[in-house]
Amino acid sequence: KPQVDRLVTTAATEAAPLPLVLPDRDLRRASRSRTRVLPAPKPPPPKPVAAPVVVAPLPPAPKRTPKAVLVRKAPVRASLKATSVAAPPESSAGRCPVPSASFTDTYGAPRSGGRAHKGTDMLASYGAPVYAVADGVIDTTSSSNGGISLYLRASNGERYFYAHNSANVASDGERVSAGELIARVGSTGNAGGTNHVHFEREVGGSSVNPYRFLRGVC
Repeated sequence: KPQVDRLVTTAATEAAPLPLVLPDRDLRRASRSRTRVLPAPKPPPPKPVAAPVVVAPLPPAPKRTPKAVLVRKAPVRASLKATSVAAPPESSAGRCPVPSASFTDTYGAPRSGGRAHKGTDMLASYGAPVYAVADGVIDTTSSSNGGISLYLRASNGERYFYAHNSANVASDGERVSAGELIARVGSTGNAGGTNHVHFEREVGGSSVNPYRFLRGVC
């Protein structure tokens, strides 16, 4: 029986295939010649998409009703000093006696001998034309103060005086019309060498300041 077992064992051993054992050099060569299949890369995870931010509109501001503001006006005080602003011209029918003249309000200004100025001095060039301010009659005259002068007795009842003329063009007693040439500018009398016409106005027989009248017609 032991012999039989040995035979069976030997036969089984011969019949079983022997394992193939390769040296290390052949193993490395075989592994290099073998095609390696790499695993497919995994796709990156999707990025999270941020939800859109919705901004709610602001409510409209409440309307405010403007409050009434009380503005206090400063009281108007009358100025005692003369200003350079011309007074508004009077409404009057007439013609400018010396259109080329310049003049200011000097009525009442002191003059020599304690006198007060009773007219408006209209400064213009020597020989400039002088016209009648209204229809009327001429009264020529002369004096040491006024020099060559004339009065115009107007049809409206007023009387006008022209002084320091270089010459009178209109004759004594002549009737003239408004705007008619009656004299020439000069510096006779006590004009002091300054060419001008001293112009006076009388209303109801009394002297009045002619400045506003002249501003209205010149």
